[in-house]
Amino acid sequence: YYAFCRRADDIADGDFIDVFPGGSSDDPESIEYRDNILNLSNGNTVLDRVSYNEKMSQLFYYRKKLSTAYADVTSTDPIFMAIKDTVNNFGIPKQLLDDMVSGMEDDFHSNRYDTFEDLYAYCYRVASTVGLVCIEIYGYDNIKAKEYAESWGIFMQLVNILRDVKEDADRNRIYLPLEDLKRYGITEEDILNNNQINKHPGWKPFVESYIQRANEYRDKAFKLLPLLDKSSRYSPAAMAAFYSSILKKIKKNDGDVFSKRIQLSKTEKILLAGYVYIRYRFLAV
Repeated sequence: YYAFCRRADDIADGDFIDVFPGGSSDDPESIEYRDNILNLSNGNTVLDRVSYNEKMSQLFYYRKKLSTAYADVTSTDPIFMAIKDTVNNFGIPKQLLDDMVSGMEDDFHSNRYDTFEDLYAYCYRVASTVGLVCIEIYGYDNIKAKEYAESWGIFMQLVNILRDVKEDADRNRIYLPLEDLKRYGITEEDILNNNQINKHPGWKPFVESYIQRANEYRDKAFKLLPLLDKSSRYSPAAMAAFYSSILKKIKKNDGDVFSKRIQLSKTEKILLAGYVYIRYRFLAV
């Protein structure tokens, strides 16, 4: 499953190009592929047209391969052979995998999010779907696990977005909800010209509000852990703990995510990983 997500991300970044095998001129898949490329010429995008057409075509073909995991035919691509086995063993809903690919496509169509509701939909597709797939593999009995797994993904993506504001701004991308920024007197230009943003009177209170919202999803995310078997708790617990620590660092730095990238040191990761392992593998939570 990791390889499936990694490949989709590489396609979205332009780091991987697959070759469509084609077929005769009247082959149904060839016709569908050509029609798809034609339709892309009218699609709205924040990319240059050539990159957009190429990446969307690649993900179109990627979806075609994904369909083999839910059909009687089998792809010769090792990733999709493995995905088919995973789907058969754990009953992964196709919609979750499709939604994840749609999240990759979101970045082709938009580089701004007006409201938190808009951002939530994006976070769900690129991150919550991962959590929802993982719990199908981990196993669960309580239906609330789905709600908490969704929150798990939202929390981690919100942390990613805040941590990476500078890197995203350098690529003319602002994932922070514009409506929320405006409430604190912060403009798009303030984010894009980020050398002085730490001095903006609205930045620190905005970050505090953003962190409070992220922590609400974190609290829900941690409710997932008791619903999982002890043998499956460590990975999601460690990831949530790492991201919680990053968020605490951002808060401690008064929201300064521009001077340097906020991250955990190797020592911090080792100590935190050890603590999480003992707590969630051997102790009651």
